[in-house]
Amino acid sequence: MKRDILLCIAVAVSVVASYMAYVAVQPVRKDLYFSYTHVPAALICFLAFFISLIASIMYLWKRGKRYDRGAEVSAILGLIYGAVALISGSIWSNAAWGAYWNWDPKQTTMLMLWIAYMGYLSLKLSIGGVEKRALVGAVYNVLAFSTIPLTFLSVTLWQSLHPQAAEISMSLPIKLTLSLNLIGAALFFIYLLITAFTVWSLEDRVNALIYEKGEIGGGD
Repeated sequence: MKRDILLCIAVAVSVVASYMAYVAVQPVRKDLYFSYTHVPAALICFLAFFISLIASIMYLWKRGKRYDRGAEVSAILGLIYGAVALISGSIWSNAAWGAYWNWDPKQTTMLMLWIAYMGYLSLKLSIGGVEKRALVGAVYNVLAFSTIPLTFLSVTLWQSLHPQAAEISMSLPIKLTLSLNLIGAALFFIYLLITAFTVWSLEDRVNALIYEKGEIGGGD
């Protein structure tokens, strides 16, 4: 299956990237090792929430059930990658600055972002009607996305220990290693997204068959 091939490629890229991360970091700074997990996870987190935003906008426009599902799946994956980014970022913070959490603007806004999207899922779970749940969730999702620009701008808006992108200089091996880790994280994200959609499609088919069988049984 294509999904299996994608998974194999993702694993192979991640293994090579992990080896390169170990080799490339040792001569430079050991704390940079955590950046190879933190940076890709954070970027894929933002990508997942962006896809979720687009899906919610499409739902508000087209009212298609698949768009609501797409928004929800992407948000769930975004939360997973966001949790990885927060945890790895805290470990990196301890290695670089001597504390796991110091309420740095970047850390704080990232946590706010994660909580906002947890609120999105909690809101959807608290509403009973399918259409109402999808509609309210889509509106909330659009509003929740405002936390992402805030996270990006936090380094420039407030004094932060977190370096700005323009201030970071990396050697070619480190850039290559970081790029490979990002590709690996993106491939895993695509695999999980496709798998989730496949599972939900099968669930919809099973529910449709059960409903049809119940209708036929009721008619008899």
